[in-house]
Amino acid sequence: MIVANLMEWKHQNITSQLEHWMELNAQEDLYSKTLAESITTPPLLIVFYKHHSSIDPMWHVRHLGATGAGNRYSPQFVKSAKLLHWNGHSKPWSRTSSFTEVWDKWYIQDPTGIFHPVQKHTGDK
Repeated sequence: MIVANLMEWKHQNITSQLEHWMELNAQEDLYSKTLAESITTPPLLIVFYKHHSSIDPMWHVRHLGATGAGNRYSPQFVKSAKLLHWNGHSKPWSRTSSFTEVWDKWYIQDPTGIFHPVQKHTGDK
């Protein structure tokens, strides 16, 4: 989860730093694909190493897509969270994760029509 001061981002030229590491990786394959599933995570870790602050954990309640998430968090805790992250294999739109009712409550269809959940939201016609 990233919350950024965009003025500081521009001042420190963060975009160019990230692009540098992505280009370098494309040329030299610096980081293992098994270590990092995405092309952006390793550059973010490199650029922000020792240059970050922690945020309140309620702004990033994660592991909701992991097995046993329903045992990890109480329904009251999840309902009071500010941001929910279903990282892991179980996604709320596929009906295989915990707390799908919370996702159902806040789900908004993509206005561009580009993103479609694998399984339609129960409220869709």
